[in-house]
Amino acid sequence: MADACCRSPYTRRCCLVTGGAGAVFLLLGLLVLVAGPGALEKKILQTMALAPGSDRLQSWLVPPVQAHLTGYGFHVTNPEEVQQGEKPILKEVGPFVYKAVTVKDSVDQDTGKENLEYNEDGQTLTYRPRKFYFLDRSQSAGDPDTTFITVPNVPLLTGFRKIRDLGWAKGTAVNVIKKTGLGTPFINISFSGLLWGYHDELPCMKQTRPAHCPPPEGEVDIFAAGDDEDED
Repeated sequence: MADACCRSPYTRRCCLVTGGAGAVFLLLGLLVLVAGPGALEKKILQTMALAPGSDRLQSWLVPPVQAHLTGYGFHVTNPEEVQQGEKPILKEVGPFVYKAVTVKDSVDQDTGKENLEYNEDGQTLTYRPRKFYFLDRSQSAGDPDTTFITVPNVPLLTGFRKIRDLGWAKGTAVNVIKKTGLGTPFINISFSGLLWGYHDELPCMKQTRPAHCPPPEGEVDIFAAGDDEDED
C-alpha cells in the first residue's frame, strides 16, 4: 500500500523531500554531537573572558550586588562574678553592618603602577585586591566607635595557658604578662576595637620591636634580644 502511495508524482516528491530533510537533520545531529561540546565551551569561555574594555570586565570590577559584613558582639554583664566561678551572663550587641567594597584595579600612588596587569600569555591577569569597609549607619544598631562591651582578654588568657606548666619560673612569667598587656581577665573595649583591633603589647612579646618604635624613655624594653651581654 505504501509502495502504491509513493508511485504517484505528488506523493513521490513528498517522500523525497521528507527523506532528504531527515538525512539533513541526522547529519546536523551527528555534527552537534561530535563538535557541539567543544564549540559550546569555547563560546562560553569567550563570553566569560575578562577582556580589556569588555562588559564582563566591568561587572567583575564593580559587581552588581553589594556585599555586606554584619557583626555582633556579646557583652559580659557579670565579669567579677565570672572570675569567682559563676556562669557568664551575656548580652547581644548589634548588628553593625558594613558595606564591603573590593578595589581590584587600584594604582599605587607612589610608583604609579597599576595593580591589575594582563600577563604576557594573553590568557591570564594578575591583580592585588584592596578591601574597604564602610559603616552603614541606617542598618546598624549604633556607633561601633562609642559602643563599648566587656569581653574576655584573650591574649592574657592565652599567655596564662602557655605558662601553666612552666615550673619554677611561672611566677615571674605571670608578672611579666600582667604588666605587659592590659593586665585583667576581662577588658572593656569598643566594638570597632574588637572587630578591627586594639592596642595591646602582649601578643607582640615574642616579636622584634621595629627600629622606628623605640620604648618610652625610662621603660625597660622587654622585646629586646638578650645579645648585649658584658664580655670578659
